[in-house]
Amino acid sequence: MRPLRSLLFSPGIRPGMMEKAPRSGADALIFDLEDSVPRDRRKEARRHVGEALRRPGNPPVFVRVNHPSTGEAEADLEALCGGKAEGVILPKAERPEEVLLLDRLLASLEKRLGLEPDSLTLIPLVESCAGLRFCYEMAAAARRVGSLAFAGGEEGDFMVDLGGRWTPEGEAFLYPRSKLVCDARAAGLDWPLDGVFMNLKDEEALRRECRLVRNLGYLGKMAIHPCQIAVIHEVFTPSAAEVGYARGLVAAFREAEAGGRGAVQFQGMMVDYANVKRAERILALADGLFQPGKGR
Repeated sequence: MRPLRSLLFSPGIRPGMMEKAPRSGADALIFDLEDSVPRDRRKEARRHVGEALRRPGNPPVFVRVNHPSTGEAEADLEALCGGKAEGVILPKAERPEEVLLLDRLLASLEKRLGLEPDSLTLIPLVESCAGLRFCYEMAAAARRVGSLAFAGGEEGDFMVDLGGRWTPEGEAFLYPRSKLVCDARAAGLDWPLDGVFMNLKDEEALRRECRLVRNLGYLGKMAIHPCQIAVIHEVFTPSAAEVGYARGLVAAFREAEAGGRGAVQFQGMMVDYANVKRAERILALADGLFQPGKGR
């Protein structure tokens, strides 16, 4: 899967918003059948989402289904029939058994639709301390798990469960965010994803949070409004300086390697294979972002 810096939420009950969402510039979209939809309007929302998925010109689209424990997940998945979806978001994920259950439901759906096995991606969204406890197990539970996402909303489910307080510096979430990234990487996932930022009026606070999570190892962030996309892309896109430095470092190291050396000085720093791996990761990210058609 190519890198996705931004994933924009649209409520499944708002067809107009889903129609406009592709014009937001977001790398991917999330059509929501969970928290933004009143329980008595979910059937209507499924119909709207199904219609939106059949609309041409969408970027990759994920559907946030309801947790299997609600009894709504299978009906939600029917919205994917006849349309084009990249995968699903599993909200309130807490146990690998939940991931495996949704994996089986998706496998059955793929078979019905004539899709290749594991072609639908699954992203568990961690919204509780219990979910954080089992991040690695959920990430490793099924091949179709493409990322782990952290629900870091200012007064969202995780913060309520934690009993902490939000600050611009993000102290309450430093450990949870860091653990999720480490568990995701340990399970072989290259695309940890941060959740939404709720304050639409404070662009600088959004930028600060994006920089914080990027420094922690996240490669993308969910958004709740198109006005947030530009800032998210600004932070999560490798800069021209970063790309230039990475290219120069790799070239210098390969030249040294050809001469029988495993370390070389580059712009005043000694670099070895670990530095090269990081530089190559930056270049791969930039390549995936700027060359259309990469990935699935």
